[in-house]
Amino acid sequence: MEFEIYEPAEDTYLLLDNIKCGKRVLDMGTGSGIIAIECAKQGAKVVAVDIDEEAIKHLKKIADEENLNIQAVLSNLFENVEGKYDTIIFNPPYLPGDAENIKDLQWAGGGEHGDEIILRFLDEAKNYLDENGEIYIVLSSFNRLDLVFSKPYRFQKIAKRKLAFHTIYVYKLTPMEIDNPAENNK
Repeated sequence: MEFEIYEPAEDTYLLLDNIKCGKRVLDMGTGSGIIAIECAKQGAKVVAVDIDEEAIKHLKKIADEENLNIQAVLSNLFENVEGKYDTIIFNPPYLPGDAENIKDLQWAGGGEHGDEIILRFLDEAKNYLDENGEIYIVLSSFNRLDLVFSKPYRFQKIAKRKLAFHTIYVYKLTPMEIDNPAENNK
């Protein structure tokens, strides 16, 4: 059975090279499942989420074949997600544009500035983090980074890669107290 899913690219590998999988991982927008698979192989209990039913079917097949501790869940962001995680990983659709279908959301569909889904994600993500949890996310120079950085997290840039028309970044985020927004380190 052949699945049409997001193939790992520079952003996926940059993320994969710079994350630390915790014991309980939420892989948001799992796509090919490569990050969920790697975290499960490191011993993590992984919940992998995607809006694309084919991506979920593909990952369930791999998890069964390789006997990996991955629960694949069809969900639009946190819609069908339960529990708390010490690591949340998200390679979002960060390119500007509107998705015409589910497949477009694999790479674009982030809205005019590519950050609409990112902003929605950040509004909810802290509710799914353990007390000392971390979020790893890919951002782009196309995004309104000042608006993204206004969210109540500490942003630590841990990697960047210059591509042909923009730069991508991997950030590690930890929630911060809302009463001290000056703590936000970019």
